[in-house]
Amino acid sequence: MKKSPLFSVMGHTVCIVFCAILMYPLVVMLSKSLRNNGLGNYLRVFREVDILPNFRTSLIVVFGTLLLVTMVTSMAAFAFSKLNFPGRDLIYFILLSAMMVPTAAILFPLFFIVRGLHLINTPWALVFPYVTLNAVFNLLILKNFFDSFPKELMEAATIDGANTFGIYFRIMMPISMPGLSIVLIQTFLSAWNELQMGMTFINRPKLQPISVVPLRFVQQTVTATYPIEVMYASLVICLLPIALFYICAQKFLVRGLSAGAIKG
Repeated sequence: MKKSPLFSVMGHTVCIVFCAILMYPLVVMLSKSLRNNGLGNYLRVFREVDILPNFRTSLIVVFGTLLLVTMVTSMAAFAFSKLNFPGRDLIYFILLSAMMVPTAAILFPLFFIVRGLHLINTPWALVFPYVTLNAVFNLLILKNFFDSFPKELMEAATIDGANTFGIYFRIMMPISMPGLSIVLIQTFLSAWNELQMGMTFINRPKLQPISVVPLRFVQQTVTATYPIEVMYASLVICLLPIALFYICAQKFLVRGLSAGAIKG
């Protein structure tokens, strides 16, 4: 039945319908950003707001988060998956329980911690909370990925004289690249799009991440200072890096999802 022409047509129709539904808001946003003045709306965004400092903050935050999340979650996933130590399963399930806590519930405790460390209005005020929030989910992904590898790999490496860190760096990390690609993509999107902490932990407009920039035009649009087309233009500018990232990373995303499906 799956090879029948009717099944193929129905499958393609469903995919097209869902794609159209998902693309509709983006098309509306792009069309409204070009209304009246066209590209002049985009030029006005750059003229009214110097977004280069905001863009620099976003880059520092995103790459700092990616680096720390990759290091922490990959080593933790390897330990929980392949090493035996007292309380391993209990600690793992306690960490997973953190996924049930909503971000809004820990926003103020995180703010007091960040302020106590004198990190307010610095990119690190966002890097460490983002690492904390992304680590548990990515730990779950990578641990399941490491679980699919047979123990014979470690036994063979141990016979060849490799220690634990050698097995981690030389064997597990290279073959886990599909799983790491999923972690990197998910972390990038989460860190780039986050808004609430970006407004709370960095209150200086020039130091805030670029995801906060459209709110300036939203507030001014209400008072009729800026037309709504300029607000949509600022949204497109903020989403453009994500679109470019998807175009460049789609091959790794598909490869990671396919590898995870085959191994699972």
